[in-house]
Amino acid sequence: MAAENKPRIFQDGRDMVINVALIVVIMLVAVGFTGMCSFNPGAPENGPVQEVDAESFMNLESRAVSYPVRYPQMPEGWTTNSARRSMIDGQPAPVVGWVTPAGGFISLTQTGASLEDAVVGVDRAPRELSRTVDVDGTEARVYSSESNDVRDLWAVDLGEERLLLSGAGTDEEFREVIATAVATEPLSRG
Repeated sequence: MAAENKPRIFQDGRDMVINVALIVVIMLVAVGFTGMCSFNPGAPENGPVQEVDAESFMNLESRAVSYPVRYPQMPEGWTTNSARRSMIDGQPAPVVGWVTPAGGFISLTQTGASLEDAVVGVDRAPRELSRTVDVDGTEARVYSSESNDVRDLWAVDLGEERLLLSGAGTDEEFREVIATAVATEPLSRG
């Protein structure tokens, strides 16, 4: 008698599965209709790198922080594919990333925090100073970790701001980003 008073939807497991499948189909149709998603089967290497307008983002960031911000114009073959704001030592820190001509990736974070605070605050991975590299007269400190899943961090102290670089690039690519960034005039803060 109790089963007769329940709605049919709750009578057995088969009805529950049908309802869940119906909800999933409705959800997929609704989300697909918005056009805010896509399905591209295959490895990411099959498609082009999505380029972003990082220069506009960095111009906005330069007005929001109290230290100089640079936007290095990398040469042909480098694709700017990311620009975002991070936080280091409680301060905004703009981050821009490039896909290198060889298919690697390098991100550049800029901060007004001290070098020590910046190295510790860029992520949660512990690193130790492993070497220094001269890049066209500018000292770059390379911090490494014994853990294989922690990438090296290249750090440059330019006085008012610090540059932090990480990613999956060659030493030469890191040097190229540093040399270009150091040679670039800071963006206008006005």
